This record gives sequence, structure tokens and C-alpha cells, in this order.
Amino acid sequence: MKYYAKPLSKLIAELSKLPGIGGKTAQRLAFHILSLPDAEARALADSITQAKSSMHYCSVCGNLTDTDPCSVCSDTARDRHLRRGKPP
Repeated sequence: MKYYAKPLSKLIAELSKLPGIGGKTAQRLAFHILSLPDAEARALADSITQAKSSMHYCSVCGNLTDTDPCSVCSDTARDRHLRRGKPP
């Protein structure tokens, strides 16, 4: 990608690291992101940063959550004897 400016090449390279995203798809995504209004591009970047910093795995069930335990596991009406993947 020597024919693209460095910032665009870096964006394409980073997007192509995502699972299932090849070089052509990464280019399309990069061009789409660059065509977004500034506020939308900033919102996308902020949502990625926020999700990365606040999401973790629930200590009870292992699902992704921003609270521990997750809302399902902390539900007082939930039958505590039922666990994912384990017979009752």
C-alpha cells in the first residue's frame, strides 16, 4: 500500500487485522470511515475505545459485560442452580 498516504495505509493495515477482513475489505472500510462526518468517525473511535476499556468477562458465566457479575447473573430471580453448559 505504498501508493496511499501513511495515515490511510496504517488504517487499512489495522482494519485488515480484524478477523475475516482482507485487504480489499479493509480498504473499503477505511474509505468509508474517511467519508463519514467528523462526528460520526469520532463516535466510532470513541465507542471502540470505551468498549475496550470497560468490557470484561463475567466471573460467574464468562459472558462479556461491563459489570461483574453481569446483569443475568446478578438477577435475583435467576435460578442459581442452573449454569451454562452444566446439567441441572
